[in-house]
Amino acid sequence: MVEVGRNVRRFKTGDRVSVESHVPCGTCYQCTHGMMHICDNLKIFGVHRDGSYASYVSVPQVCAWKQTNPLPIEIGTMMEPMGNAVHAASAAKVRGKTVAVFGCGPTGLFAVNCCKAMGAEKIYAIDVNRHRMALATAMGAHEVLDGADPDLPATLVRKSGGFGLDVAFEMSGHTGAIANAFKSLKKGGTFVAFGIPPRPVEIDWANEVILKGRTVLGIVGRLMFETWEEMQTLLDQGKLDPRPVVTHKFKLEEYESAFREIAAKDSKCGKVVLLP
Repeated sequence: MVEVGRNVRRFKTGDRVSVESHVPCGTCYQCTHGMMHICDNLKIFGVHRDGSYASYVSVPQVCAWKQTNPLPIEIGTMMEPMGNAVHAASAAKVRGKTVAVFGCGPTGLFAVNCCKAMGAEKIYAIDVNRHRMALATAMGAHEVLDGADPDLPATLVRKSGGFGLDVAFEMSGHTGAIANAFKSLKKGGTFVAFGIPPRPVEIDWANEVILKGRTVLGIVGRLMFETWEEMQTLLDQGKLDPRPVVTHKFKLEEYESAFREIAAKDSKCGKVVLLP
């Protein structure tokens, strides 16, 4: 922080902070019942108010997280997106369970690392991009499988003792991945929905959810601030290390080059970090 407002009490100039991108109103039902991350009047940085690609950005006190131990810049700047994965893995209670992460974009890769940090027994990572599949191994996946394999659900069921996965994390939003995740899941298992599909998805609700006694968890954002506390603890303990996901670093003024790299058809990006 280079400056604080006159009414700020919890921070001082020079504090190292990460920023929660969800700006709550503080007065709606959700905000007053421990659910600020889904505030009725939610505003998001870069969507409803100025984002943080600027040299300086003004942040409400409620959205600033003071790092208990100042972290390397590339880790501190990833706490917000990584928090999605911490929220997902924590909500699914992965300790001792067999899990699969469908989709190894940055948040999916974070989810692999979070499952490892939280004590998952077996972690499968699924993608079609060979580079990201290699990153999943670096992040702690026990085995990486090809998402284009037509026998993928049967393979995962077999590898899970014939019963299926305890937890399926759908991190891509791809309709095929959603279907495969349900087909791979055991009766009584947990489906974690995070990826955003491009269109409405048709699901055999009776046979995939109700009659198999499954739990579906919709995950958005981070709990404010339970998720941040858990994430900081895992980082401080050395159990969570997102650095292998960072494949590219650019100066802030090189943002156009960074976006071109991300959008390239042959891109080998994991997470791209812009540095001032």
